[in-house]
Amino acid sequence: MEAVKKFFSRLGKGTAEMFKRMPFFFYILVHPFQGFYDLKVDPKRRNIPGAVFLFVLLAFSAIFKRQLLGYLYTSRADQLNLDIVVEILVAVLPYLMWVIANWCFTSLMDGDGKLVDIFCATAVGVIPLIICNFIAVPLSNFLSLESSQVYTAVTAFGYVWAYLTIFLGMVVTHQYSVGKGIVTTVLSIVGIMLLAFIILLIFYLVQQVIGFVSQLSTEIAYRMNE
Repeated sequence: MEAVKKFFSRLGKGTAEMFKRMPFFFYILVHPFQGFYDLKVDPKRRNIPGAVFLFVLLAFSAIFKRQLLGYLYTSRADQLNLDIVVEILVAVLPYLMWVIANWCFTSLMDGDGKLVDIFCATAVGVIPLIICNFIAVPLSNFLSLESSQVYTAVTAFGYVWAYLTIFLGMVVTHQYSVGKGIVTTVLSIVGIMLLAFIILLIFYLVQQVIGFVSQLSTEIAYRMNE
């Protein structure tokens, strides 16, 4: 019982500390250059649990938007055919792949940032997407189809703000010029495509192996029952 109490005590303190540091992430959105620099050089500003929480919140906001979007902007069939695992992967996986690909290329291009720095900076970048996902739901339920430009503008603004923040985070974290940042971004996108291909290939091979084992076990069971 004492070990359990200590565990929950540490968990509570860790959670409180995580939320205590969260406002700094929002400060970065307003002051990206100074904010990302402080995030990199000051270990006290680094908030890995907070970054993980933001990615979890991104996945939740994507599911929230998928299920509660106004009927004019979605279909009942899409809401009924929700696959939570797929929705989470679509919402979060591209940004995690960006973290890995960007780390791989920046390690070869004299980047100053560590993997954890890229992870935290990318987590800050998804905040606009989270905000816009939650804003889009009430908008879609109150706006008419003729006012759909407002909904489209809010959604587009979220993506532009997010991608610009992620780009600035990379430039400041690795101490790159804008030109080198653009080149690194292009290479990182290529890296994401390669990672996606490798993941799909592994998934396909695993499916083939599972199918072969299933057919083999069925054949063996059939032969034993003859």
